[in-house]
Amino acid sequence: MSMSLLLDLVNSRLVLGDSVVDELDGDAEASAWLRAHDLAGTPDQVADAREARAALVPFLRGQADAAVLEPWVGVMRRRAEVGPDGLSWIDDIDQARAVGVRAVEEWGALQGEQGSRIRPCAAEDCQHFLIDTSRANTRKWHSMETCGNRAKARRHYAKAKQGGAGAEA
Repeated sequence: MSMSLLLDLVNSRLVLGDSVVDELDGDAEASAWLRAHDLAGTPDQVADAREARAALVPFLRGQADAAVLEPWVGVMRRRAEVGPDGLSWIDDIDQARAVGVRAVEEWGALQGEQGSRIRPCAAEDCQHFLIDTSRANTRKWHSMETCGNRAKARRHYAKAKQGGAGAEA
């Protein structure tokens, strides 16, 4: 299982040129994807995963406000239970909304004084999101090997080109 349902969910659909890679496209594939993330994979949860992703991606890109999260925030409930070990809290939610609720809970846990720890990759041509685990919360790229190196190469090329143009003047 992956570390983050939220991160996997928002990265589960990528447009690559003329093709789309969508891990939730087919019902059987989506159900298996959910089971791999410790969910039941029911048809209701498949629908919820697709709906949650459609809301979360624009929200995390700053293209929608927090109101898009209301279908999941509005159903979050916890109840107390007393047992031999004391008081424990039980999530009491409709399992048809379990995917979105879990993703929104993960998003909430990633908010802090330094801002959000989940954000889009800074590369203009990349659709991935990343969770920044750096101490300073300054990570920019989902992958240093791909997006980070390309960005550095572009900056180097632009600097070299600018330096060459300045020498001719």
